[in-house]
Amino acid sequence: MTPTTKKSTLLANELKEGLISHLMSAVKPKANRLDHDSPTLFDAFYALGARGWLIPKAPGHWQGLGLSGLDYQQFQQTIARYSGALAFLQTQHQSAASLLLASDNEALQQRYLPGMATGAQRLGVGFSQLRRRPAPLTARAVAGGYRLSGQVPWVTGAGLFTDFVGAAVLPDGQAVFGVLPLANQLDSQSTADGCLRVDAPMALAGMSATNTVSVALEDWFLGAAAVVGTRPAGWLEQRDRANPLSPLGLIFGCTEAGIDVLNAALIRRKIDHAIAQQLTLKLAKLQRELPRVLALPDDAFAEKMALRGQAIGLMQTSAMAATVATSGAANAIAHPAQRVYRESLVFSVSGQTSAGAIATLNSLVIPLL
Repeated sequence: MTPTTKKSTLLANELKEGLISHLMSAVKPKANRLDHDSPTLFDAFYALGARGWLIPKAPGHWQGLGLSGLDYQQFQQTIARYSGALAFLQTQHQSAASLLLASDNEALQQRYLPGMATGAQRLGVGFSQLRRRPAPLTARAVAGGYRLSGQVPWVTGAGLFTDFVGAAVLPDGQAVFGVLPLANQLDSQSTADGCLRVDAPMALAGMSATNTVSVALEDWFLGAAAVVGTRPAGWLEQRDRANPLSPLGLIFGCTEAGIDVLNAALIRRKIDHAIAQQLTLKLAKLQRELPRVLALPDDAFAEKMALRGQAIGLMQTSAMAATVATSGAANAIAHPAQRVYRESLVFSVSGQTSAGAIATLNSLVIPLL
């Protein structure tokens, strides 16, 4: 082991210990409230920011922790074990930071990135619509920037994030990304009554406190100063294919949460059953497989998707086992078993493609053990 590697490992261990300590004391006791009460969830987000933990993948000169690959997935997993809503919110913020880090717009980086680690600057994302045909949000080039019209169907964090990185499709199929306000605004530079409208938060079954909204734009001017960059046609499909295992940190964390609730219910009801141990062993097996599968070339896509499907299937099984072991109390909206069950629903379909749906469905027809 080189000195650099040893230092990195020690830093990761120190971070994990500090993160667990914070989550155990400040998040676990109110995890259920974080799921449905936005102010409480936003306070928990700010508490991560007070420790500089909001964009851990960013390099140190942008106040991040420089985490990459498995380290970041373990970071996500740790948070998701205690609160899926908090983990999801942090992930959206990190995604915005990653897009800015890859941008050639240095002025935009300087404006936002230095404050994103602490929450002084707060951004979400809205580009999943690039998977849809026809494109819900389109753009056309004009002098000094672009005009955007249409809808961003999903943006998380209304009331917390002041802006978000959105994406619109150009006539040639390319996508232009830019920073957009996450608040109702009239376009002062539009000659056609351009505006941006944020709808009311959606009534979602899981993680409603994250305030997911749709955003409508009418002839909205995206000036060059707010442009993050452009991506070629099919960029998101290529990204999905290149990184099919990126959600596994959240999925593994939710699985652990289900096992935690399951164990508590079995102890409380004095039920002697091996399912919690079996689920834990299966989770450990998938975690051991992850580094090997991540290292496979892109043409091993089917094997990677199979691992993702197995992970989602295991997460759903752990959530269902926690619900069954809890008995009737699990039907209460504020019970931990119900919260984890809803979180598993969200993580099962987040960023889902047709290939992801097939892999998950395949996992559901194969016996767990």
